[in-house]
Amino acid sequence: MSGKGTRGWSVVSDQWMVEGKRRTVDGGQGTVSVILAIGLFLSFFVFLIGPSFSQDISFNASVDKTEVRLDDQITLTISVSGNVKSIPQPILPSLEGFTVYSAGRSQNFTYSGGKIASSVTFNYILVPRKAGKFVIGSAEIGLDGKTYKTDPINITVAAGEEPEAAPTPSQKESAQKKELQGKDLFIETVVDKKKAYVNEQITLTFRFYQGVRLFHNPEYFPPSLTGFWAEDLPPRKQYYKVINGRQYFVQELKTALFPTAAGKQTIGKAELKCTVEDLDRFLTKDPFRMLNRDLMSLFKQGKPQVLRSKPIQIEVLPLPEMGKPENFAGAVGNFKLKVSMDRKEVQVGEPITLKMKISGAGNVKSVGKPTLPELNDFRIYDSGSSEDISKDNYLVQGVKTYEMVLIPKKAGKYSIPPLEFCFFDPKRKTYKTLRSDPILITALPIRYIKLSTSQLKNQGDHLYKNPLFLFFQLIPLLAFAISWRYQKHQEKLNSDVGYARLKRAHKLAKKKLGEAKKLISTDLKAQNSWKSKEFYSEVAKAMIGYVGDKLNLPAYGLTKERIEFELSSRGIEKEKIDNLLKLLDSCDYARFAPGSSGVGEMKRFLSLVEKAVVDLEK
Repeated sequence: MSGKGTRGWSVVSDQWMVEGKRRTVDGGQGTVSVILAIGLFLSFFVFLIGPSFSQDISFNASVDKTEVRLDDQITLTISVSGNVKSIPQPILPSLEGFTVYSAGRSQNFTYSGGKIASSVTFNYILVPRKAGKFVIGSAEIGLDGKTYKTDPINITVAAGEEPEAAPTPSQKESAQKKELQGKDLFIETVVDKKKAYVNEQITLTFRFYQGVRLFHNPEYFPPSLTGFWAEDLPPRKQYYKVINGRQYFVQELKTALFPTAAGKQTIGKAELKCTVEDLDRFLTKDPFRMLNRDLMSLFKQGKPQVLRSKPIQIEVLPLPEMGKPENFAGAVGNFKLKVSMDRKEVQVGEPITLKMKISGAGNVKSVGKPTLPELNDFRIYDSGSSEDISKDNYLVQGVKTYEMVLIPKKAGKYSIPPLEFCFFDPKRKTYKTLRSDPILITALPIRYIKLSTSQLKNQGDHLYKNPLFLFFQLIPLLAFAISWRYQKHQEKLNSDVGYARLKRAHKLAKKKLGEAKKLISTDLKAQNSWKSKEFYSEVAKAMIGYVGDKLNLPAYGLTKERIEFELSSRGIEKEKIDNLLKLLDSCDYARFAPGSSGVGEMKRFLSLVEKAVVDLEK
C-alpha cells in the first residue's frame, strides 16, 4: 500500500514561549498610529498636487539562488514598478519540475525628484521535484493594453542526499545539533530497524519540531511507501525537547510498515507545508509601504515554508528456504492457535460450527487459514472470517477467526484430526508449526415420529357428503407440494455448494453490513481515524463476500476486473456493475487515504451499499 495524500495537522499555536525568543513589536500601537498618520497625510498630498508619476514601467523576475539541491527551495520574486494603479496577478510560466506555493505580495510607493512611483512585488516558493537543469520561462502581465515579459532564468537542481546507514547514537546526536543550529522548524523520519524480514513490522516515526508560532495548521504529505503494507499507529504523541539549549514542541506520528518483497526498499521523503511569522514585514523603515495595504493583513499573513525529511533505505531479507514447511502461507510474527466446536453431538444433517482463532503480534490481516485435513464424512462450507486488531504500545497485534460449517453425512463417531498453522518467528529466525488437539464428534441417527392409532376418532358416516370435505382435501395436496418443494430446496442446499452460497449471499451480506453499522456508533464516541478505516474495511469485505457467494467464487483474491467480467457474463446490467465497482473504489480510498470520515458520511455510504446489494438481487 502506498500513496501520497494530505493530512490535517492540529497544532496548538498559542502555547509558544521559547527561551525568551517569543518575538513582539515594542510600542506596536504607537508605531501603527504614526504610520497611519503619515499615510493619510501623504494620500491627501498626492490628491492635492495631482498625478505626477513616472511613466516608465519595469517588469522583471529574480530568484534568491540558481543552484539548489533537491531537498532545498527557491524564492521567485516578480516585481512591477512605474506609473501603475491597478496591477493584476502575473501569469506564471510552466513550472513542471517544481511545486509552486504563493508567498504573498507587497506594495509600496517611492518619492524621488518630485515624482511618485509605485511598485508591487509578488513572491513564490519553488520546491524542486527532480534533479536536472530547468528554465523558468517568461512571466507575463498586461498593463494599459500592453504585454510585458520577464527574462528566462536558468536553474540547476542537484540530487539530494542518498539514504545512509544508521549512525551511532552519539554521532547522530552530534550531527543533529550541528544541522539544526538556528532552525525554527524542522522534521525528521526515523525507523526502529533498517534490516527486516519480509512481512516483519518496521515502525516509522515522523517528528515535527516547532520552535515558533504558526499561523495555520500545517499540511502533512506522507512519504511514498512503495513496497510496504502500512498501518497507522495511534495515538499521536506530543512533548517538549531541548536541542542546542532551545526548547521545541514535538509531535510524533507512527506508522507500522510491513515489507512485501525482499531487496532494497526506500521510504520516500515526507513533506510538511506550514506558514510562520514573517517578522521582516514589521521591521521596515519605509512608511510608504503601508499605502494601499490592509493594515490588519500585517497581523494575519505569514511566510510559507516547505519542510522535507530525508529518504530511508531498508534492507528487506527474504524468508529462509531451509526448514520452511510445505503449508507455510507467509505469516510472520509470534502467534497462538485455538480450535473449538460449538457442539460435539448432533443429528445427521445438522450443522456444526468449527472456529479457528489465530492470535498474536504481527500482520494479522495477512494471516491465512490453518490447514484443514480431508473430512470425507462431512459436507464442509466456508463461513468467512473476522478480525480484531489492536495496536497497543505501537505494536500491531490481534485475533483473526476463521469459521467453517461441518455437516455429518451419516451416523457414527468421528475424530477431527489436529489442524496446523505455520509462521516464521523473526526474533528466533525459525519456522514454527502449531497443532490443535483432535476433536471427537458424535453424529446421531435421525429420529422419526410414529403416531399411535389410539388417537384416531370416528368422524361419522358419509363424510364425502359434507360440502367442506372437498375443500379440506385440497389442503394436504397444497401442504405436500410445499413440503416437496422445500425438501428439494434443502437437498440442493446440502449437495450444491454454489446454490447454497447463492441463496445465503444476501443474508450474509446484510449480517456483515450490520456489523459495519455498529462501528458507526462506536466512531461517534471515539472519533478515531482507525475506526473509520475499519468501517470501510468491513463494508468492502461484505461487498466482495457477497459477490463471491453470488458467483460461487472464492472471495480471497477476487479482483475488480474479475468481478466486472463475471457479472457481465451473467447478464447483469452495466449500470449496476459500475455502481458496485465505484463503491469498492470509495472503500479503498477511505481505507488507505489519510484522515477519517464523519458519521453522517459513513451512514450515507452504508445506505448506498445496501441499495446496491438489493439492486443486484433483482
